[in-house]
Amino acid sequence: MPGFPSIESGRSRPSSPAAAAALEGLLGAAAVGVLAGLAAAHMRLHAGLPGHKALLWMAPIIAARLVFPSAAGATAGAVSAALAAMAAGGNLAGGATGLPAVGLAGMLLDGAIGLAERRRWSAAWTVPLVGLAGMAANAVMLAKRLTAPLLNSHEALGLGGIGGRLASYAAFGLAAGLLGAAVGHLVRRRRGHGTHSAAASS
Repeated sequence: MPGFPSIESGRSRPSSPAAAAALEGLLGAAAVGVLAGLAAAHMRLHAGLPGHKALLWMAPIIAARLVFPSAAGATAGAVSAALAAMAAGGNLAGGATGLPAVGLAGMLLDGAIGLAERRRWSAAWTVPLVGLAGMAANAVMLAKRLTAPLLNSHEALGLGGIGGRLASYAAFGLAAGLLGAAVGHLVRRRRGHGTHSAAASS
């Protein structure tokens, strides 16, 4: 009723199940992003090729975005990963100036996953789409790094210089996208089966 602040404030609170689920998904993706950022800062895959850290931070974020649906989950996860890596002495974001590029990479992933969710695509369509989005997202990370001097010369897939780095970043981005999407779909399917089993037994 008008004139009763307690009632009005209660109406303004986001108490719907959809809002609660979205907030839970955002927090879950951010938490996974922190863990992924710490892993990227401390773990070494010894791949010897540029862009391989996408397997450590991008794949978990994609999986979390699929398991905990949230429109901005991948963006929150990517930024959280970059901040956690920076706090741990890592160089995932290339410093504070690289955070916009990290956010853009996350938005590309959110856009691809959101498109698949709106169209209710199966895993057979979603996984390749997210793989391509991972390729584009890792290419954004390369563009961010190209703003700094290239300290080392890498060769990947028979290409040298910038071409080789782009090929390597694209390959690892594709791999991270495919891996994260496949794991996310598998976990979400298992969770769905577990929920149905619990409902049937109750």
